[in-house]
Amino acid sequence: MLRKVICTVLILFSIAAVSMPVFGQVVLGDTNVEPVATGLNAQYVEALTKIAVNQSFVIHSVSMYLQYGQYGIDTAGSGESQCLKFGVYGDNGASYGLSSPIGEPLIAATQNGYCFAAGIFGPGWETWALQPSDYLTIPKAGVYWLAVLPEYSYGNIYHFTYTGLTPGQYLYSYGYFMYAFPASYALGFPPTPFGVNPYGYNNNFVLPFNSQNVGEYNAPYSFYVTGT
Repeated sequence: MLRKVICTVLILFSIAAVSMPVFGQVVLGDTNVEPVATGLNAQYVEALTKIAVNQSFVIHSVSMYLQYGQYGIDTAGSGESQCLKFGVYGDNGASYGLSSPIGEPLIAATQNGYCFAAGIFGPGWETWALQPSDYLTIPKAGVYWLAVLPEYSYGNIYHFTYTGLTPGQYLYSYGYFMYAFPASYALGFPPTPFGVNPYGYNNNFVLPFNSQNVGEYNAPYSFYVTGT
């Protein structure tokens, strides 16, 4: 059972992505410290944050706002360790809150895993510099999804939710549905999500999880990339 926080669905607007130079590089994604923590899910591709690029773009590093190791609890048999692979999927171009990676191709993915620091961490930003062989190349302008493939169900990442002003009255500024689907960490990101799964599921169609299923705009997640 995927662990997600349920909130009311209302119409949201504008894309929660920033583009700003950092020492000659560009930052894309959600640099906000979002308010709600949720667990990373083992052997699931989780498409968490959308980015918009106006030309070809090469990702050199990945940052996520995380917390782990605080409680000494390891229910997933991870040995209190975690490694992640990172990928980029296309977007189907649907209306803002409903656009998704369904049926869209894998654009780029790391072959190597990038692991958590040892011990207690966060909440705070953790950044991984990608190995040059893992640089993620987006070849042309468009909207894309930043995705992660965790090895274990260990560690929390923070994500968007509504801001309550008074009971029954809310202020919304951005948000959309996240998507997740099963995949093998060892084999890496499937070339097309949400189709027949070639990675050990007996070629059966696997229904994806997405936050629309539980009526929840819960993305973007605190997840950004830098590159050129």
